[in-house]
Order: sequence, then C-alpha cells, then structure tokens
Amino acid sequence: MDPLPPSKAFTGIRKILLMKLKHIGDVLLTTPCIRALHETFPEARISILVDEGTQSVVEHHPLLEEVILFPRRRMKGPSLGRIARECEFAMGLRQRGFDMTVDLTSADRPAWLAWFSGARYRLAYDLRKGFIGKRWMYTHPTPYPTDPDLHEVKKNLGVIEPFGITTSSPKMEMHFSKEDEQSIRETLQTLGVTDGTFAVAHPTSRWLFKCWEDDRFAALIDWLQTTNNTPVIVTCGPDAKELERVNKVLALCKSNPRTILGKLSLTQWAALVKRSKLFVGVDSAPMHIAASQGIPSVAFFGPTGFHNWQPWAVPNAVLVHDCPCSRDRKPHCDWTKTRACMSAITLEEAQQAVGRLLNK
Repeated sequence: MDPLPPSKAFTGIRKILLMKLKHIGDVLLTTPCIRALHETFPEARISILVDEGTQSVVEHHPLLEEVILFPRRRMKGPSLGRIARECEFAMGLRQRGFDMTVDLTSADRPAWLAWFSGARYRLAYDLRKGFIGKRWMYTHPTPYPTDPDLHEVKKNLGVIEPFGITTSSPKMEMHFSKEDEQSIRETLQTLGVTDGTFAVAHPTSRWLFKCWEDDRFAALIDWLQTTNNTPVIVTCGPDAKELERVNKVLALCKSNPRTILGKLSLTQWAALVKRSKLFVGVDSAPMHIAASQGIPSVAFFGPTGFHNWQPWAVPNAVLVHDCPCSRDRKPHCDWTKTRACMSAITLEEAQQAVGRLLNK
C-alpha cells in the first residue's frame, strides 16, 4: 500500500523542530530538508536546533523562524548539575509547543529531546543502537540506509522522504546579510579584483590530516595565476595551526597571491566565494559553503569518504586516491601526519582538474 500523503498522515502541523547537533558542514548539509519541510507544510513555522558555534550557516535562512542553540559547553560538569541543566533546556523546547520533530543527528541526546518536546510526530532513523528504549522515543522511525556511499544530503533527506516530505530543489542553501555583502565588495575593491574573475583557494582544515602537500598547493596557485591568468585569493580559518600551515604554503608561492587569512566570518566567506568563479580546497566546511553558493569546486580528499562528502549539486572535480581508512571506514593511517593517500595526488592531476572546470 502506498503511504498516505503528508497532508493526510500528519495533521495540525504548525511548528516543526529540525535537529542537527554536529559540525558546521554537517548543519549546512541539512538545509535541503528545511526546504522540503517548507514545501510540504507551507504554513508551518520551522525552527532548527544546532550546537552553539555552528549557527552561522543557517542564521540568515529565510525559511527558518528560529535558530535554537544547544549550549554544549554549559552542559559539562558534575552529573547532578548537568542533568538539571539538560532538563531545563528540554523544558524550554517543550514550552515552544512543537508538533513535529525531525532528528538528523541519530544520537542519544536528540532522541531524548525529541520525546521530551511533546511533539506528536517524531521522525528519525531507526539505528537500533544507543540507550535501551531509544527507538520508542520516535513515532516515525525509518530504516537506516544500507548504501555506505550515500551522500550526506541524501541521507538527511532519507529521514523524511519515506513519509512524503520532499522538495523539488534539494540544494544546499547558505544566506548572508547585506552587511556581509557590502564588506566583501569593499574588500575586493581593495584587493583589485572583480566579480567572477578570481578563484578562492582554501588549503587548510582544522583537521590538518586533510591537507595536501604544501609545495604542490603553492605550485597550483602559481599555475593558476600565471598560466591561467586567474587571480587567486587564499583564505583560511582563524585557528593558529591553520594560520601556520597556510603561511607555509604562501612562503612557497612565487606569484604573490592575494590573501584574507583568519579574518572573515563564515557568512562573509560565503559572500566572498559567491563572487568567485572557482573554489579549490580540501574537504572542509568552506568546500560545502562554496557548493551552497553554486561555485564549481576542486576538492582534495584523503581518508574521509568522498562519496559521502563531495561537493553537492555543483560542477566539481574530486581528487582522491585509494585509502584503507575510507575503504572500510576504520582508521589505518597515522592521522597526525599528511596521509599517504593525499601525497599520492600529483600536481598534474590537480592542474588537469582545475583546467577542466575553468574550460567549462
């Protein structure tokens, strides 16, 4: 028997809570679900619960009524105090009167929060692991996908699509303010580059094991600027280790690329990359932000599964070599050093990938 349409299966949906208590990139990859919920329940008000520090990627989303921050650091400490704070937070969710919760985290805490919220409809994957009785916290569990190469966007949508909650446009969305846009416009004027003429290179991640060889990244930047006559703006996050690593790359460059190092907020970075013609970087949140802005992307992948995390719904070239870590989802390499699979990516491969996207 075919499932009932959402309008029949779910009634009285006025307030929906989406939950994703993970990293910045993980939160961004949930945004197609926001649109699916809006298109299915156009009159409903949608809120999202995310970890404190990850809200930038959804704080300007026009379809969200509220971004609720989970204060993870505040929840640490002695058991009694922590339990009291957890209950206080859960009570705040319950008082909001949600009719539906959608848990995209698949962890113990969101399961408990979904149940405590009092929502009549509680959707999630049925993982069959976690605390005893966890699966009974949900009213609409769905089997966890068996395809190990399923992209994270499709995996997120898989929680709601079996119940007829779909979207005609499953793309990622990250929005930014007019102030962000004006700030970047002024920055580009200062740097002497115009919209659609430059590439953004982001050589680092806060997980340095994802980085490519410094000398090859420097050579790729030089090749872009000289052979392809494409100005490059090099960016990185504010973390001290990232700054140290990117400065090593810049010291090896001969073509004097433009730089914006550790100074941009995530929304400003989104406004910057939206004006570019190409993103070149490692598996990181900026890679997903570039995809959310529709920018063609060249992405370097090592021990993390590229099938699950590659740039979504944009022209892209993934540079990857076989690694046992990504093959069976277990750590085999020394993750404190540059991976052998990353070192196997040659400069020539990267140049060819960049050239293919630029020619398109």
